[in-house]
Amino acid sequence: MFELDEDPDRIALAFQEEDGQVLREIVAVRRLGGGLIELRSSPGLVMGCAEGDVIILEGMGFQVVRRGPNLCVQAYAEQLTDEVGARFAAAFAGLGGRVDVPAHRQFIVVTVAADAGADAVEAIMEELAATVPGLEWQFGNA
Repeated sequence: MFELDEDPDRIALAFQEEDGQVLREIVAVRRLGGGLIELRSSPGLVMGCAEGDVIILEGMGFQVVRRGPNLCVQAYAEQLTDEVGARFAAAFAGLGGRVDVPAHRQFIVVTVAADAGADAVEAIMEELAATVPGLEWQFGNA
């Protein structure tokens, strides 16, 4: 479910909500040639990929050709304030993770090296869930 933007450094990942509505999420990319695209950011809504993955477009979807070195954590909560974003950033600083909070504040995306380990990420997310009302999260590329 892909659509290409006119900007060669971005693509729009399209995804379908449970109610059938199709939405688009813009992610930064680097085009590698031969139809290959390297993701330069992790998506906050689209499942199956993370920053550093190399993908190829297939029909209305994509296939990961090569996994990159990162895990993608997608988090949602009742209120994603600046304070919540700062808590995420502080929590993941020790793992070298990057926390992205889009201006619309509908989700938080954490990109962290897979070498940090899923257990370490889960422990951090459990701690955050204890202090952030309504926090739900998932690995976006698991």
